[in-house]
Amino acid sequence: MSRLPQEIIVDILTYLPAKSLIRFKCVCRSWRSLISDPQFAKLHLKRAYEDENMNRQRLLVATDPLYSVDFEAASDGDNGNTLVKLPYPNAESHNDFFAVGLFLGSCDGIVCILNEVDNVVLWNPSTRESKKLPGPSSSLHKDFSTGLGYDSSTDDYKMVIASSATATGSDQIMVEVFTLKTNTWRTVQGSLSGITLGGRYEGVFWNGALLWLGKQESGAAHDLDVIVPFDIEEEKFMEAVPLPNHFYTAFLSISGNCLCVFGRLQPSGSYFEAWLASEYGVKTSWKRLFAVPVDKLYLDCYSTEMWLTKKGEVLVGCPGKLTLYHPVEDARKLLEVENDGDPFYDSAIYTESLVSLC
Repeated sequence: MSRLPQEIIVDILTYLPAKSLIRFKCVCRSWRSLISDPQFAKLHLKRAYEDENMNRQRLLVATDPLYSVDFEAASDGDNGNTLVKLPYPNAESHNDFFAVGLFLGSCDGIVCILNEVDNVVLWNPSTRESKKLPGPSSSLHKDFSTGLGYDSSTDDYKMVIASSATATGSDQIMVEVFTLKTNTWRTVQGSLSGITLGGRYEGVFWNGALLWLGKQESGAAHDLDVIVPFDIEEEKFMEAVPLPNHFYTAFLSISGNCLCVFGRLQPSGSYFEAWLASEYGVKTSWKRLFAVPVDKLYLDCYSTEMWLTKKGEVLVGCPGKLTLYHPVEDARKLLEVENDGDPFYDSAIYTESLVSLC
């Protein structure tokens, strides 16, 4: 390898998983320096996002013990690599630091956590690096929408907390923004005329914006279901975009480079739909992937999250269980996750990365 040009070595290493690269830091000083370089971490992350053959997405579930789930491996029948037990971040006893809490956002392999004693923590599950944040002025036990995003203009990560319109009683939305480089929170004012954010909700980061679900007054029998974007660089709300249908409940997620919307059409019975968009804000970009009866997915009112695998299977997160469902083959697979804690555990998607919190 030493005879290869440096750029070839770098290119080869970007194909390797984060776990292997962390071990390879021990090979020699030059490799340690290379793999620890923030620019290499960006190249490694870029490869993960752009190469469709890569499998770097994982599901983090706040069980006790903590687990990382490779749902693509589960989809392929690779049961031996589906579940990986993780240590709790930065504590000999997880009850002192993490406990089983809530996920407030995820971006580029960094997950934001709220534990049971109200500590807000940034954590990279791949590198095991963590950082406790100073507390925001907002109470995160109220109806606030949260999310984590990346500002490319400043090369910085931002944690965002937005109050719902119903919480403030007006169109003015109080938004708190934490920037990693300054390690401080500050407040910005936003306005959402006639729009109410969907209460306590973890937004998804896509194409430079945090996306939340909301309701827009329409004058019709029911309010309009919309996606409410918050521009991370400009730190302001953008124009809301209607969902492709009126849903009783809905979930947002990212599949590859596309935005997914999973929606239930009625409170009971009826059908469940999945839609895909490759361009945000373009109405004609919505494509319906499938519609299946709700009972096929074993959905209930406590269902928390949904994701789409490369094979088109749906991973459904419900209290105490994870289920993979194939809408074409009408087949399902239950993923058994050990859990000695609260059965109503939270979950979040993250991408394995070397991104540092320093």
